[in-house]
Amino acid sequence: MGHHSCCNQQKVKRGLWSPEEDEKLVRYITTHGYGCWSEVPEKAGLQRCGKSCRLRWINYLRPDIRRGRFSPEEEKLIISLHAIVGNR
Repeated sequence: MGHHSCCNQQKVKRGLWSPEEDEKLVRYITTHGYGCWSEVPEKAGLQRCGKSCRLRWINYLRPDIRRGRFSPEEEKLIISLHAIVGNR
């Protein structure tokens, strides 16, 4: 896996996100929205690339992400749909 081209052009931080960085990103997006992801890090005061901010938001920080187990109804639906559609 390589790095995104913007990471090579700028001095960006790599590795684990700190709680402070998460807070800055959440605060910026809830106030201003995300719009153009390549502009978010600079405007939010982060030394990350836009792709990293986008992935962090989508996969970990969005408030509507559901965590935990599937409900019994959801589990039945998944099994029945898999029987119809398969692994496509």
